[in-house]
Amino acid sequence: MSFASKLRILRNENKMTQEEVAARLNLARSTIAGYETKDRQPSHEKLTAIADFFHVTVDYLLEEETVTLENSQCIIHESLEKTLIAKYRKLSPESKQRLMDYIRLLELSDAQSP
Repeated sequence: MSFASKLRILRNENKMTQEEVAARLNLARSTIAGYETKDRQPSHEKLTAIADFFHVTVDYLLEEETVTLENSQCIIHESLEKTLIAKYRKLSPESKQRLMDYIRLLELSDAQSP
């Protein structure tokens, strides 16, 4: 997935408009639009600011997500894990506990599967 796609997804997941993101990053809306359409690339400083703002790593923003098939199972690039961690950090303590309870249920289910 490209930087442009990831930026758009992060913005939408956070229910923000291009104007809101631009204002928070001290940029013009047209700059954010350019980033999202691949017309523009951010400077290192702006890239770092975007990563910090959305609680992701610069590596996540820049790396193309790759999927490899091995033994009929998909091994997803570590950027997915980074995204999950960033989302986890935004949860309330109660939601974090519910998520951990759900993970335990999934682990039990996986252990019982052939």
